[in-house]
Amino acid sequence: MEKFEELISLRTSSQIPNLTMLVVDFITELDELEFVDKLAKAVYVHTNANGVRVMTPNFVKILGTNLGVPLHFDSEHVKIIVYFSKISKEDIELLNSASIICELHYRNIRKHQQISKMALYDYLTGAYTRTAGMKILESAVESVQRTGRTAFVVFIDIDDLKTINDAFGHSKGDETLKEFAQACLNNMRKTDFLVRYGGDEFVLFVDSENPNGLLERIRSSCGVEFSYGLARIEQGQTLVEILKLADKRMYEEKKKKRV
Repeated sequence: MEKFEELISLRTSSQIPNLTMLVVDFITELDELEFVDKLAKAVYVHTNANGVRVMTPNFVKILGTNLGVPLHFDSEHVKIIVYFSKISKEDIELLNSASIICELHYRNIRKHQQISKMALYDYLTGAYTRTAGMKILESAVESVQRTGRTAFVVFIDIDDLKTINDAFGHSKGDETLKEFAQACLNNMRKTDFLVRYGGDEFVLFVDSENPNGLLERIRSSCGVEFSYGLARIEQGQTLVEILKLADKRMYEEKKKKRV
């Protein structure tokens, strides 16, 4: 990140400001924090501002001082305050145009955030999707093996979900899945996480030595019956091997229930 002195140098060496020069600094940025940062720098570098304040619903960036006359260039989501000692027609026209472009681009950022969230989280349960979750789980397993701490992978299957769907409809089945997932999310620690593996199957990463305690809290806080298999993460194991072992133990528990 540039130092403030470097921004001043950029401004004093820049040519006559124009909209293209200002916009090109931030128009491709899809990270909201970086967008706010780059926008504030672009406004400061390409105008005669003493200071700049840029705000979105989630972030704020301040550069320079608040000396001079504050002018507001606000849109629905992007608020820009620029402090001038000397106000020029060129700067005002530039910032009015930039404000419109900023709002349009911020809406693109919001859409990008929504799409990214949809790819990361299962829309029904709030658990990680299988695609995202397996990548996160693989990194978690590597971390456990590297540090030598105790952690577990739990393979979970909701009992008789097909029977619930057949008897009461899929909406009731969806409610069952959501109730179970919410119980997990409410009882997990911040370092634990839940993955919807597929259908009525979930994978739970438990970053502690007491996975049974967590599972009992989950069971007691929801009315959903489920079977599970535990696999402690050991050195030298692959994620596939860990999941296979946990899955095997889960099916062994299911068989016991049917006896």
